Amino acid sequence: MQWLRVMTNVFSTVLIAAWFPVQLSAQEMVIAVTGVNVVDGLAGSVQSNQLVVIEGDRIRTVEASGAIPAGARVIDGRGKYVMPGLWDMHAHLRAPEAPKLMPLFIAHGVTGVRDMSSDCDGAGPVCAPEMRAWQAQIEAGELLGPRLLALSSFAVNPPWDFEVTEDRARALVRRLAARGVDFVKIYYRLSPAAFRWILDEARQANLAVGGHIPLRVTVEDASNAGLRSLEHARDFLFDCFPGAAAFRAEARSQNPPVDVMRSMVDDHDATSCDAIFRTFVRNDTWYVPTHVTRRMDAFADDSAFRNDPRRKHIPAALWRAWQADADRMVALDPTPEGRRVMRGFYTRGLEITGRAHAAGVPIVLGTDAGDTYVFFGSSVHDELGELVKAGLTPAQALAAATARSAEFLGLQADYGAVAQGKRADLVILNANPLEDIANTRRIEAVIFGGRVFDRSALDRMLRETEDAVNAMDRGN
Repeated sequence: MQWLRVMTNVFSTVLIAAWFPVQLSAQEMVIAVTGVNVVDGLAGSVQSNQLVVIEGDRIRTVEASGAIPAGARVIDGRGKYVMPGLWDMHAHLRAPEAPKLMPLFIAHGVTGVRDMSSDCDGAGPVCAPEMRAWQAQIEAGELLGPRLLALSSFAVNPPWDFEVTEDRARALVRRLAARGVDFVKIYYRLSPAAFRWILDEARQANLAVGGHIPLRVTVEDASNAGLRSLEHARDFLFDCFPGAAAFRAEARSQNPPVDVMRSMVDDHDATSCDAIFRTFVRNDTWYVPTHVTRRMDAFADDSAFRNDPRRKHIPAALWRAWQADADRMVALDPTPEGRRVMRGFYTRGLEITGRAHAAGVPIVLGTDAGDTYVFFGSSVHDELGELVKAGLTPAQALAAATARSAEFLGLQADYGAVAQGKRADLVILNANPLEDIANTRRIEAVIFGGRVFDRSALDRMLRETEDAVNAMDRGN
């Protein structure tokens, strides 16, 4: 959310695809990838030496042998690995300059996102209609960026102690449905009653509900009420320590004081969390951990972390806001003990994710792209590494960003696997990601919408996006 506020102050008009110089490649009629190893994260397996034939933007065949179609563009896949395009299930792209940065997703093999702040409550430089226009331009091949797979409402977050009536809560959901959003994003200041009314009305409107759990509602109660997805690991920590009830009753911020955070870390009650996990499994409530957000909290005082070379792809105004946010995080308690607590909160979240996954809680990958030090596109690879740190295997982490994400959105018929009939959003790698999840970064080519972007084209995207950011910083 922060980057939207920052960049909206910088840009006052909605721009279109002509903003950036990245050129779309021509769509190929038929593509044949020969001798390639096909990665299946869900099965945790690799099919060796396959011929993958793509026609238009669909996979025609995947087979061990077969004739290369006449006139096909041939890609030599020997010694390489092909996997589905990665998805980021918690990203923020609603800002005026977003089309300039969207190529960063494709350059890093990220071909789809669920956007978590797709509409505005009132006037704004970018609202749901503009997001829908971008969505259509991407699908038509007119704008280079990841598929906008699901678009949320604005965050429903009335002021503290604002009395939301049932009629008003239900009318809001109907208005959001009429605006064409795919799901309702709730936030931490909602009252328990308003939360229940919104969940009920959304169910009738066939809208999912996800987001930040209202502080006065437990995670377990939210799941029982029909919450579709829990975003961020910290809500589990809020409910799994002896002071949980008092914290929920008194907190006015979703950022706990350090002394309360210390109790959440040091007095963590695994039994309480295990009960919540069982509730999530029973209710089919999904979990999007976004560990890279808490990693920022943990390492906000680390100069190497803060001077990430990827800053060249971040507009200066946003980078300054990130630096200020990190400063605020350190200022909460800069002592060694305070930093220990911040790191403990982050690592406890990783532990919880591992236990949740072992308990059967369905997990998908999200990054909170646009939040402090969460880089567009490339942070998906960071989060894959975090999931493996949490205890998932590389195959399970990869599935969270591909097949499981497609299942979560009900799009598994078209996405999530390298298989006949699926959309051909594919990433070709130079090494096996099931052996080392870091190998997802070793991208040789991306096939997207019937277009092939080889390594030189991907490198050009990165350079041209850097040029576009420099132009923004100069005010051009």
